[in-house]
Amino acid sequence: MRTKVFLFFALLWLALNAISLLMQINGVHSTAKNIAFAQGQLFFNHLVTMRHWNAEYGGVYVPVSEQTPPNPYLDVPERDIVTVDGRRLTLINPAYMTRQLAEMEKDRSSIQFSITSLNPKRPENQPDEWEANALQAFERGEPNIMQIAQLHDLPFYRYMAPLKINESCLRCHKDHQLGDIRGGISVSIPQDKIMPYVDGQLRHVYLLHASIASIGLLMLIAFHASERSVNKQLKFAKSMLRLAFIDSLTGLPNRRYYDQHVQKEWQHAMRHQYPLSIIMLDIDYFKNYNDAEGHTAGDKCLIKLARVLKLYLKRSEDIVCRYGGEEFCVVTSCDAEQSLALAEKLRAAVENRKLRHPNSPISRYVTLSLGVATAIPINSNTPGELLDLADKALYRAKKNGRNRVELYEK
Repeated sequence: MRTKVFLFFALLWLALNAISLLMQINGVHSTAKNIAFAQGQLFFNHLVTMRHWNAEYGGVYVPVSEQTPPNPYLDVPERDIVTVDGRRLTLINPAYMTRQLAEMEKDRSSIQFSITSLNPKRPENQPDEWEANALQAFERGEPNIMQIAQLHDLPFYRYMAPLKINESCLRCHKDHQLGDIRGGISVSIPQDKIMPYVDGQLRHVYLLHASIASIGLLMLIAFHASERSVNKQLKFAKSMLRLAFIDSLTGLPNRRYYDQHVQKEWQHAMRHQYPLSIIMLDIDYFKNYNDAEGHTAGDKCLIKLARVLKLYLKRSEDIVCRYGGEEFCVVTSCDAEQSLALAEKLRAAVENRKLRHPNSPISRYVTLSLGVATAIPINSNTPGELLDLADKALYRAKKNGRNRVELYEK
């Protein structure tokens, strides 16, 4: 894995974790909101049940006190009574009971609820802006309202549902009909009451995603380091393989590579019955070249010659290798005519290169002698026999004056 690819996957992994983290954070806040609204709905339903109980009995009498004075907005007979032992009692209707419960709950848990309407008898029951909007929504048919809204400049989870007139309500609200919306009860839960749950859940989410992101990055790093190590070993193995099969001077395949390649090509040609040719070539009077120019110049000559030979072998299955010393060998899947033409091209190309040869009896430049042998492989023949035939053709080229190509013919 290249460094750029590693960085891409690392950044992709972190991006996916970031997206997942944001989704989890949103999910935690959404869950907290749903829990808070569910609590608000439970409070509302509980209050409605208590109000229904109170209304069923036509209200309840309690002793008059500083905390519970008679309700000036309750216009019913016998609102206040005196017991036989002289105690003063006042009637507590559902609305009065709800207000007192709200005061007690606020002191106990900071959860606030209130009874209100668009046209309250009691001025203190005037709705705030949020409650007024909710009451108007009830008039349009909304069953309830749940929002995070400000109350006393602090964020609250606010739930509100309508109060509808039932039979027990008609005792006090004679000017209404069954099912009319008399007002509503709003329940407001401080956001900071839910935040400990949110913070606890978020800590788990952060820890989980940090762990997953770290483990993923460590795995990517380990994989990247492992792959780099394997690549180094592969490069070393390839280097060793190159040393084993490539001639270090010319960069051409060596004789060991030739032995493996020609055996493979021989088997393939025998299966498919097509001709295989071997061209043996030798530098004319190369010993004289070394004697005159020195072995360093001779090595440079071999390198230049190898470059020329490689230019004329285009097909991947054809090779030219350094067979030994100044001797080279070409293996090609061509018939005799094509191989002869290729050999002539190689000879002419080297001569036209005009590599100076100061001590050659036949030319001022480096020249080649080449021998060509072609056969369609059969089980009774071997690559070695074909090579011997090419070598005999090379010997004939040298015998006939050098700087020429000879095709083996019986």
